[in-house]
Amino acid sequence: MNKIYPWFILSLLLTGAIWFFTPASNPDWIKNSIFIGLIIYLLLLFLFFSKFPTPDSNKQYYFGLTEKLYTGTLMAAMGIYCKGIWFITPDTNPIWLKHLFLGIGLLILFVFFLYFVFKKVDEKPDDRFYTNLARAASFTLIIVLISLLILSMVTFMVPFTLNAGMLLIYGAGMILIFDFSFFFFEKRGG
Repeated sequence: MNKIYPWFILSLLLTGAIWFFTPASNPDWIKNSIFIGLIIYLLLLFLFFSKFPTPDSNKQYYFGLTEKLYTGTLMAAMGIYCKGIWFITPDTNPIWLKHLFLGIGLLILFVFFLYFVFKKVDEKPDDRFYTNLARAASFTLIIVLISLLILSMVTFMVPFTLNAGMLLIYGAGMILIFDFSFFFFEKRGG
């Protein structure tokens, strides 16, 4: 818990700085409600991580095949989400500022993605791993088909324009659903 506490304070300070430098919204309550929602989210994360027991320092951590899959898909989803945000957000003044920060963030995510993809693991996949992988992929495919069916019905009632950024964010969400469903099937032990 002692290691989490400084990160919590730092994230609260960073959130306050972001709120302070964010321009006023119209209406005014939007900026404040987003800030309050972010604070509640950070509090829930802090409470969630504070419930974890402190790991034993004598015990060596083992990086296995499932951890490699989790981190690889998580980094890929974050990179695709970053690219979607890049497309959706309007240009800044000066225009290079947005491209600089999002490009640096995407580069960092890409470096971490390559690190975890090429990290050596001693574990070999077994039947349980392949079964859970197939279950997670099937569940994600079902979610994709249902969401596209719902989207097609919504567009009949309220037509809207779907741009590349929205599709990239949707794809990142589907990768995260695959990741969480694989995590669920692995922890369930099936």
